[in-house]
Amino acid sequence: MYRQQMLNRSWTRYASAFLLIALASVLRIWPLNELGSSLAWLTYYPAVMIVAIYGGLYAGLLATFLSCLTVTFLWTLLVATPFIKNPADYLGMSVFILTGSMISGVAEAMRRAQAQSIKAQEHAEAANRAKSVFLSTMSHELRTPLNAILGFSAMMRNDPELTEGQRENLDIINRSGKYLLGLINDVLDMAKIEAGRVELEFKPFDLGTLVRDITDLLSKRAEEKGLQLLLDQSSEFPRFIKGDKEKLRQVIVNLISNAVKFTQHGSVTLRFGVQTGEDEERLIIEVEDSGIGISEADQTRIFEAFVQVGKSSTQKGSGLGLAIVHEYVKLMGGDISVESTLGIGTLFHVNLPAQRAEEIEVISSESDKGRVVGIESGQPDYRILIVEDQVENQLLLQRLLIDAGFTVKVAENGTEAIAMFQIYQPHFIWMDRNMPVMDGIETTQRIRAMSGGKEVKIVAVTASAFSDQREEMLAAGLNDFVRKPYRPDEIFDCMTRQLGVHFVHQQVAHADADSPLSHSSLAKLAETVRHELIDGLVLGNTDQLAQLILRIEQQDAALAKVLARHVANFNYMVILNALETLDKPQKDK
Repeated sequence: MYRQQMLNRSWTRYASAFLLIALASVLRIWPLNELGSSLAWLTYYPAVMIVAIYGGLYAGLLATFLSCLTVTFLWTLLVATPFIKNPADYLGMSVFILTGSMISGVAEAMRRAQAQSIKAQEHAEAANRAKSVFLSTMSHELRTPLNAILGFSAMMRNDPELTEGQRENLDIINRSGKYLLGLINDVLDMAKIEAGRVELEFKPFDLGTLVRDITDLLSKRAEEKGLQLLLDQSSEFPRFIKGDKEKLRQVIVNLISNAVKFTQHGSVTLRFGVQTGEDEERLIIEVEDSGIGISEADQTRIFEAFVQVGKSSTQKGSGLGLAIVHEYVKLMGGDISVESTLGIGTLFHVNLPAQRAEEIEVISSESDKGRVVGIESGQPDYRILIVEDQVENQLLLQRLLIDAGFTVKVAENGTEAIAMFQIYQPHFIWMDRNMPVMDGIETTQRIRAMSGGKEVKIVAVTASAFSDQREEMLAAGLNDFVRKPYRPDEIFDCMTRQLGVHFVHQQVAHADADSPLSHSSLAKLAETVRHELIDGLVLGNTDQLAQLILRIEQQDAALAKVLARHVANFNYMVILNALETLDKPQKDK
């Protein structure tokens, strides 16, 4: 078949040579007959060039030969007197032959270069497709056992019969699992960037809440090293903006985590600002530390993948954090730079486009409702089917749903799920995306074609690395999808969206930044401590407040935690009002 195609292509090239030389010859009869035998090669040069560009070396040489043959022997069909009359005409023919050969050779080189370019592009696209398949597969294989590790360790920790030692061991398992998941995510994120599979999700969000979440998340890590994580009080930025919230979160978290890792004493400061230009506003983000610094030589390669600088004792992780930050900032239309002095510290400067959003555009996230412990009364008895081939994930999801009060059955593959659907008639199906025998998409399509299949809610549980597979899943008939390793709240939130089911949540006592301070706890503080606290709040002395909170923590850890959260969010008036209310009765006496 291939040989036949090559023969057909060659025949076409050579036939075109004959046709174009014939056309060039006809032009000498009409409309160029007045030229007679002068300018013999006038029409043949462009003909040879066109043939060579289209057909390559041999077709161009054939056109050159046919031109010479026509001028030398077939001139009587075209003109009254011969084209070749003297030695100068032979010299002209020699030049024509040389030029035609050169044109043919250059055209052939261009054709081959173009063919190689197309072939290289096809190889690159095939390599990217192979990389995507590899990433999707490895993501599933790595995250599936991690899902079980993180899920079961978190679930076991709620067992009231555990000893403190066992609880600490479970915490270590959970932290190690999350650390491993972070490394996997870094590698997968970098590979997705290289494969061109990363896309921006441009949505309005609350930047103020994002900053608060990040500082709450990382302040504990800084405190464990004796560092202060500070949000510069002079920072001014638009609270509501449009952009990719998760990628911006990852940029800030990676920069702060990197600063904390390489800082042994002092502080890490997060600073925001706005730069107003003629066309647009730019969001300025700076992360400054008092750490070991980066040498000038290392500053030139700090954003390269798998590059770690500094002492080997501090080189922990994948070496991909700053590379991912650099790529995400570039993807969002911004730029990042670094300034550093060895032994003094480092400043990372990020400059991003900022489009303001209205408060009404931002969908506020739901508050923490605590762990689901049941279904509210007066609701249907929902039947749930879990289709999952991994035993660990079966048990984890089954236990979550049974503890919540659902009736649950399990199928290990698609074929079993189809048979069970006909008998069990579930209201909701958790469908694993990748399974042997029959995958989740094909299983979903077959269930949708059955009686009652259009009414059942089917949600994929997938460990896929790519969010762009969402469209493929929705097109196949799935209602939604949740990624592994999933969190229990994601499972129950999804069921609320799809079924409208309402849950009973365990009330969790936690320090809320907006919760009122306990007057009884404040009253137990020494009067001198309360006055120092008021002075620190009035003057905005963050160092003094931090030292006071450390002293209060020795006496009342819960109160110190509430105070720390209020101070971190600059809710000074809440504390001042509570202290003034406490002191009023004393002043009245």
